[in-house]
Parts: sequence; C-alpha cells; structure tokens
Amino acid sequence: MALTILIDFTGFGLILPLLPFWAQRLGANPVGVGLILTVYALAQFIFTPLLGRLSDRYGRKPIIFTSLLIEGASLALSAIAWSLPILLLARFIGGLGASNIGSAQAVVSDVTAPQERAKGMGLIGASIGLGFVIGPALGGVLAPLGPAVPFWAATGVAALNALLVLLFLPETLNRQAVEGGSGHTRGGLLAGITSVLHYPVVVRLIVINLIFTIAFTAMEATFPLFTQHTFRWGAAQNGYIFTYVGIIIVIMQGGLVGQLVKRWKEQAIMIAGLVMLAVGLTLLAFSTQLAILLIALGILSAGDGAVTPLISTLLSFASPAEAQGETLGLAQGVGGLGRIVGPVAAGSAYAFGGPAMPFIAGGSLVLLAAVIAIPTMTIHRQPAQEKVEESQKNVVTIEASSPGGPRL
Repeated sequence: MALTILIDFTGFGLILPLLPFWAQRLGANPVGVGLILTVYALAQFIFTPLLGRLSDRYGRKPIIFTSLLIEGASLALSAIAWSLPILLLARFIGGLGASNIGSAQAVVSDVTAPQERAKGMGLIGASIGLGFVIGPALGGVLAPLGPAVPFWAATGVAALNALLVLLFLPETLNRQAVEGGSGHTRGGLLAGITSVLHYPVVVRLIVINLIFTIAFTAMEATFPLFTQHTFRWGAAQNGYIFTYVGIIIVIMQGGLVGQLVKRWKEQAIMIAGLVMLAVGLTLLAFSTQLAILLIALGILSAGDGAVTPLISTLLSFASPAEAQGETLGLAQGVGGLGRIVGPVAAGSAYAFGGPAMPFIAGGSLVLLAAVIAIPTMTIHRQPAQEKVEESQKNVVTIEASSPGGPRL
C-alpha cells in the first residue's frame, strides 16, 4: 500500500509544478490558476468520505483500483485539454480519482496490530512525502521534451499503478466482520457519514485535523512571501527550504513515530506534535535570521510529521470496525476543506496584518487544537471489535469456572 501511494503521489507531483503554466497556456489569469488547485481540493472534500464509505461496503481493492483508473483518465484529459473549462473539469475528475487516501489508510488499519498502527500510518505519510520529492524532479526532467509530455508520463504512471494494484494488492476487508457488525454499512452514503459523527471522539479528532491542516497549509501558502520580504529570496531558495522541510517530515513519519509510540501513548505524541507545531509557527513569525528560520522550520516539520499519522491512527481506534474506510475518508475530506480555507485565510491575514500574522494566527490555532486533543487521552489502543472479542472470552472463562457451569 505504501508503494501504491508513493507511485500515486509521484504522478501527482510530476505535474504539480507545471499546472500553472499549462493553465496560462489556455488563457488563465491568476484567479484561474488558483481555481485549478481549488477544484481539485473541492473534489477531494466531496468524494474522499464517499470512497472510504464504498470501500467499507465493497472492499478496499476495487475502490482503489477504480480510483486510479479515474485519475489516469483525468491526466489524459488534462494533456489534451483545449480550453480552461476542460482543464478545470479534468482537475475536478483528478480530485475524485485522488480521493482514495482514506481507503488506503483503511488497508493499513485492516492489516496492522494496534501497537503497529502508528508505524503503518507513518509509512503512508512518508510515501506521500517521497512522492512529492520524486515527482517534481521527474517533471522538471520531462518538461523540456514538450509541455504535454509530463501529463502523458503521469497518465502512464497511474495506469501502471492500477495494474500493480490489480495484480498484487490483496483484499484486506474482513467482510464477515462487517456483515456481522452493527449494520453500519447499510443505508445511504449520507446516512453513513452522519452516523460516524455520532462518535464524539471521532468528531474531536476530525476537528483537530481540520484546524491543523488550515494552519499548516496557511504556512505553505505564505512562506515564500515571508522569505521574499525578509530575506529577498526567490523560487530556488524556497525550493531548497521546502526540501529541507520534506526530508524532516519523511524521517519523522518513516521511522521515528513508530519508535516513539512504543515508549509513549499515541495521544501523548500527537499532543506533543501539536505543541511543537504551534511553537515552530510562532517562532517562524520572528525568524529574521537564517539560523532561527531553520530551527523554527525543523520544530514545526517534526511536529507535522508526528501529528499527521497519529490522527489517522487514533481515528482507526475510535471508529467502529465496520466503518474504518468511511471515518478515515471523512477525515481526509475535511482535510481537503482545510487546504481550501488555509491559503485564502493566510492571504487575508498577510494582507491585513503583515508577513508574520499568518504564522502567529496559525500557531494560536494549533495550540487550540492541542487543548481540544487532551480528552482524547482516554482512547484505548484496541479497536472496538477487539474489545468485544476479549470481553466474550472473559465471559466464557467465567462460565467455565463457575460452580455448576457448562463443561466446555
């Protein structure tokens, strides 16, 4: 699954730096260029919970396979787009195809023991980070061959990924457990999503994910403006800095998170990560020297690397066993909403409050998220289904040992 996500985000990263220029070639102004990213995030906000829900009903493999085919079709349509509306349509379809991250995380939840869950989610996060490192580099190599070449290459990557999923990814959904559950998978999609919201801890974690995503994407959106104002940096210097951020996040998610949760609870690491992110964002606002800037970015990157996989891990513990894909998909969809709101809010804060204001506001928001996260300390590592099975075993043991009880 980590390999599937790596290939998926490599294909996405391959075209990401080129999309603005492709849109300008079709007559887009700056607003149109912004819409290219907005419609993609909007589609993910709409469809990620639905695909997660469908993966709970019909299985992980068919949903992931179909979404990759859709993504490949959207990339091909982007390559032949003859007008801006067609490109916008293609990117919206691409957002639908890329809405499989909740289903992918559900695969991890299906096949990992509770004590290994954070490590598995961390590998998914590290794969996303590596995809964003490898993809843009490939795009830069292919771009001189022609403006449409990277899009066709990304189409081929998506098709290859779908083939690998079809041939090698086993189905991980336990259909007997789902059918024997609480009936959560019955009814309409909207009813299923609504039912997930009946779990207060799930709602709390989704809100934390939304706040955290808004703050982090706000930083990403305005950081180049901040460095241009403070250090007179251009695209090249900011590219190096974002690579530095990406490497720290990949290291954190790829290995350190799994080691840390063996010593401390997932909730404690998540709260510590939120506090680190808040401190890093606040320190970033006052980073007028390169050394302070690197320290601030290191702190907030380590915090992000801890928080991202652990929110998914705790959601998998707090949600019903038969609704893992739906819950994780809903969280990712709400994260897509955060990626829409964050840049817009950051731009407004920058315009009205100055270069440091987006970081100060983001740090305050993340600190609020840390406070909201405190009640999640009651979440048990074992999913609900394992708790039921353990309690049933205890009942059998008591009956077998009680005087006059059945001989088992």
